[in-house]
Amino acid sequence: MLTYYIDEPLSPIEQQMVIEQINVISTDAAKQLIFKRIPDHIPTNESELSHTEIIKVFEDILVKLEIPIGVQSTFILPKGGLSWGMLLQIAFKNVSKFYPFVVQPWEMNADRIHKRREHILVTDINGAMPA
Repeated sequence: MLTYYIDEPLSPIEQQMVIEQINVISTDAAKQLIFKRIPDHIPTNESELSHTEIIKVFEDILVKLEIPIGVQSTFILPKGGLSWGMLLQIAFKNVSKFYPFVVQPWEMNADRIHKRREHILVTDINGAMPA
């Protein structure tokens, strides 16, 4: 299964956790994750672009990465990427016709410092959103 990331891919143990969760929540069995890096020169919260313009930038990036149409992919949320992560998920839907499985490897501790989760969370956004 194609798995897109921005800051870093998953460790082998994390990959296995993700595969197991996808196989529980999806009818399409995942056997392995194939990683493709999304360039890190993406719009940030400080960007003066509108949400629509940011989604268009993301769509162009995904097209250049040759994201397949009609196939659900996986997207690993980057550290600190929750604020614009939904915009990228909308771009996935617009380009591939599916929202991605969203992998959340990061959490914030009480001191507001990001740390790796002990148990990776996977959400089927496609199954949660209306068609």
